[in-house]
Amino acid sequence: MPRYFFQLIAFFTFSVVFAQELPPILKYSPSTYEAGNQNWMIGQDKNHFVYFANNEGLLEFNGAEWTLYPTPNETIMRSVKVIGSRIYTGCYMEFGYWKKQPDGRLKYYSLSKSIKSKILEDEQFWNILQYDQWVIFQSLNQIYIYDTKTETFKVIPSKSGIYKAFVANNAIYFQTVAEGLFEIENGTSRLVSNDPILIQNKIVGLLPDGDGLLVQTQFNGFYKLQNESLTKWATEADSALSMSSVYSSQALSDGGFALGCVSDGVFILSREGKIRYHITQDKGLSNNTALTLFEDADKNLWIGLDNGINCVNLLSPVKTFSDDTGVLGTVYASVLYNNKLYIGTNQGLFYKNYNSNDAFQFISGTKGQVWSLHIYDGTLFCGHDIGTFIIRDNMAQRIFAASGTWKFESVPYRKDLLLQGNYYGMSVLQKINNQWVFRNKISGFDYSVKYFEITNNYDVYISHEYKALYKLHIDKDLRNGSGLKTYTTPTKGKNAGLAKFNGTIYYAYKEGIFRLNPKTSAFEKDKFLTDALKKDEYISGKLIVDQSNKMWVFTKNYINYFSLGKLSTQLKQNIIPISRVIDQLDVGL
Repeated sequence: MPRYFFQLIAFFTFSVVFAQELPPILKYSPSTYEAGNQNWMIGQDKNHFVYFANNEGLLEFNGAEWTLYPTPNETIMRSVKVIGSRIYTGCYMEFGYWKKQPDGRLKYYSLSKSIKSKILEDEQFWNILQYDQWVIFQSLNQIYIYDTKTETFKVIPSKSGIYKAFVANNAIYFQTVAEGLFEIENGTSRLVSNDPILIQNKIVGLLPDGDGLLVQTQFNGFYKLQNESLTKWATEADSALSMSSVYSSQALSDGGFALGCVSDGVFILSREGKIRYHITQDKGLSNNTALTLFEDADKNLWIGLDNGINCVNLLSPVKTFSDDTGVLGTVYASVLYNNKLYIGTNQGLFYKNYNSNDAFQFISGTKGQVWSLHIYDGTLFCGHDIGTFIIRDNMAQRIFAASGTWKFESVPYRKDLLLQGNYYGMSVLQKINNQWVFRNKISGFDYSVKYFEITNNYDVYISHEYKALYKLHIDKDLRNGSGLKTYTTPTKGKNAGLAKFNGTIYYAYKEGIFRLNPKTSAFEKDKFLTDALKKDEYISGKLIVDQSNKMWVFTKNYINYFSLGKLSTQLKQNIIPISRVIDQLDVGL
């Protein structure tokens, strides 16, 4: 069944050789959280507070405010792990835990001071793991296993140095330089594999894989380790990863993987090894060096960067596209029709198979500015600078050429008619013998009709951002308009919008969102909706109503959508942060 693809992508400039869908990214700069630029490890507590091992200490984020707790010995915080009510951290020659106090502040308790003689000179603690009742603190030289029940330590040294430790398949593993992969058994290390691949390649991720292990290497992708046999597991990202230095790895709850690179951003792979996203600095990341990755309780992916913190909303219903070729241009409209995604831009009309990595294809004959795409009675209409087209797959047929076409609206009680707003008024299309043809122009209004709505008694409300808000009555045959009324309140406004939602007509501009009172024909301010258009957030009054009966409102930093409440007439507001600031947007209105 045809349905609208969220037309909010019309608010983003397409810019990458391949059109790639990307989820929203929240970006936090060091100046925002007021701490160091680098973030080395991330954790989360039961209250969903997120903690970062930051250059300047333990950084706490409660969703609204940032709090920095300086490292106890004024060194760089390298690791953090939340276990129960404790927040364990490691830094230069020091590790311990923090506990929340009655006033909400954190207090630090050192564990390493009790075994100070066992800590090596210049030792830093880069990783913290949990295994049953034990907490594992890992440096590049030794592994310290802390028994939380007996409050005692077991220290496992390494002759040649430790790359990284892991917990997988109910066991503790670590890789040593030039020796291979080891497992800790009964407090001692046992060699699991000294395959040349595991000696020559640094392991950055180790995950359960049935009875075996899935090994993620720094440069050579994934391997499966089963019964001491190592085999390559090919993924779609192998070629790219061979030229990227993978520094961090995170298993995702959907079975997929996130891989953070030193200079190539983040790869998100499916459980089958297909590339879902490749997110880099030119596609929204603050920085191309991903030092650490963490999936929180809400399935958001936090990225600790070399310069800042980013949060990727992997479950967001909103995606953005980009295309570096510049062929597509600025997008003004989009629609999903017959399992094809159509986008109208200032360069023409393009399409591709939905949910595919296909490149967009140009539809011949549509060169120029596309303003709108509209599905009615099983037909796809395209409003264009040179008129109106009907679109069938990759073919365009022009059925109206007297003026540019902005928009289309169905006519109450007349399924065979379609009303369109043009550069010079309004006109009517009619379906005759199963073919849509131009029928007539409506008299009585010759100005541009970009946004309009029609009521059941054939009153048409028109928003003209440079002149005024109008009301025009049209006769039943849709040929003549009369009784033109010009509203003085609300006034005209830049980028003003007009839309019908749940039977009510709304008008939006920088002073707020107004709803039509059908008894008085007056527009009255809707305080609840207006709060979504605060003046410092305003960019457009454009309102979009989709076929799932949601109304979308766009501001500088947020996408808002409103839906009907299940138990009341009050609308329900939902807010989605936009990943990029307004000066990076090219708004197509």
